[in-house]
Amino acid sequence: MKNEKNKLTYFLYARKSSESEDRQIQSIDDQINRLKILAKDSGLNIKKIYTESKSAKKPNNRPLFDEMLEKIENGEADGILCWQINRLSRNPIDSGKLSWMLQQNLIKSIRTIDREYLPDDNVILFNVETGSANQYILDLRKNVKRGIESKLQKGWLPNLAPAGYLNSKIKDRGDNDILKDPERFAIIRQMWDLMLTGNYTPPQILKIATKDWGYTTRKTKRARGNSLSKSGMYRIFTNLFYTGIIDHLGVHYEGKHEPMITLEEYDRVQKLLGRRGR
Repeated sequence: MKNEKNKLTYFLYARKSSESEDRQIQSIDDQINRLKILAKDSGLNIKKIYTESKSAKKPNNRPLFDEMLEKIENGEADGILCWQINRLSRNPIDSGKLSWMLQQNLIKSIRTIDREYLPDDNVILFNVETGSANQYILDLRKNVKRGIESKLQKGWLPNLAPAGYLNSKIKDRGDNDILKDPERFAIIRQMWDLMLTGNYTPPQILKIATKDWGYTTRKTKRARGNSLSKSGMYRIFTNLFYTGIIDHLGVHYEGKHEPMITLEEYDRVQKLLGRRGR
């Protein structure tokens, strides 16, 4: 039996996404190195290595994973070598396809770092383990929603603060406090003042802010400070956040941050822009 297994050819599949679901998972390089050692110790033949940096929580999101299964269906390999079964799937569609291919003997072996799945295994075990991977995503989604709702109820913005404000973590609480940006808060207030006169259009205000006031966006880990874009200008003038209200999916929450404008000023600008006031 061992000799028959050694004749099987495997695709090595290593996956890691940047999302919270994979924070504790080994890096792709670590997965590959450990699986190569497993293959050498077990005498397994690796035909090709697939690596993918994508989430598995939705089907049809991983072109290389789909390509690998298609090649197995075409008889180009017999099995899959992966770190854990959740590297292959975290959704019921992909899990069902893998289970069906195992039952049909299209996949003759799925090897992970600690066990092997075979066509004649009890399907309940495979379904329970892939179901657990899927349930992890469902639970994670619920916990994220609860966390966001909790922050909103407390008046904290759960994501990146808009122009003119800065995110600051409150020590020992983990809340996301929103502070005035000392370099940009006053300038953006001046933008609102110009708009409120009714004598300037957003593009004209953008030109003044950029050329006369030297306004640039704040630097982040992913972007350096740049000139404000035209769409960015309109985002400022249509964002209810500047009134002290957090608008999340159409629901309004009273924010703990310092308002830049009043609701009346916001309404006036919306009408000047040809939009409905609040």
